[in-house]
Amino acid sequence: MRIFIGGAAAVILGLACGACDSGVSKAKASDVAQAAPITAVGCPKTPQPACVTVTADGKTWDVTAAGVDVKRGVAVSVTGTPGPAGACGPTLTGAHVDYSGLACGS
Repeated sequence: MRIFIGGAAAVILGLACGACDSGVSKAKASDVAQAAPITAVGCPKTPQPACVTVTADGKTWDVTAAGVDVKRGVAVSVTGTPGPAGACGPTLTGAHVDYSGLACGS
């Protein structure tokens, strides 16, 4: 007779042995949360030369690498994963930009 332990059961067993030291690195909950995609929706700003940022939910993201065209004058939706802090603030890596039809003030 073979017994197969499914993925959920393996996770539960792994959590039950949280104090076991197998020498294998274990990911922390905060590491997993940082990998979740973020969507920042708002008007892009240029707080300093060569920086483009979007502030959403009280957090400002550096979206310079996403290639946001500020000259369009419209709000954007930028989706990416949190990355390291850059010269313009916390970055969104692998970001994808969608332009809305909502005009931004100058």
